[in-house]
Amino acid sequence: MHTAQNGVTLARMTDDDRTRWNQRYRSGDAPVEAKPNRWFAAQEATITRIAAEQHSLGRMPTALDIACGAGGTVLWLAQRGWCAAGVDVSDEALALAQLHAERLQISAHVQWIHADLDAWRPPADAFDCVTCFHFLERRLWPALRAAVRPGGLLAMQTFHRGALHIRPAANPAYLLEKGELLDLVTGWGWTVLAIADAAAAQTTEAVLAQRPANK
Repeated sequence: MHTAQNGVTLARMTDDDRTRWNQRYRSGDAPVEAKPNRWFAAQEATITRIAAEQHSLGRMPTALDIACGAGGTVLWLAQRGWCAAGVDVSDEALALAQLHAERLQISAHVQWIHADLDAWRPPADAFDCVTCFHFLERRLWPALRAAVRPGGLLAMQTFHRGALHIRPAANPAYLLEKGELLDLVTGWGWTVLAIADAAAAQTTEAVLAQRPANK
């Protein structure tokens, strides 16, 4: 792994995924605006509380967004006092994210990691908040759990099988079973702080969970 001149950290990746997503960003078929996940942004009070706890200890709160795209969630966190990193397979997406960061003048508080999530894994006990939205890779879940520091947060949202009635062509392999995320984090013994509202829950599952401070 090495750091490129544009501030994006590079890791080995498959050309197929990178090419496919780069083409989607070039064609406008992927989101290019720097908007955070809306459900996550609605949890701002909890996010602010965790950040304040870290600041009170003299530490900068740290966050990681998985499959960050154009960086909306990373930038939202950085604007609220976090040191935030985003990882994505598309260098086109990360170039957009860096432009957004420069326009907002928060480049010093963000990091972009260009990596294939089939292979890349975050370091353990490294982040006060880990997020993953509309990207489903179950093999990542143990690493995401390990990446959250004691007392930190994990926020995830993506589509479940209930979405098939509006997206009948969707591949079920990329859809959650209903209640799968909730079962996952409660099985870990983590505290669930928020889930999707009733309307969103018709097609997606969301969970904001906190790792116990003592483990």
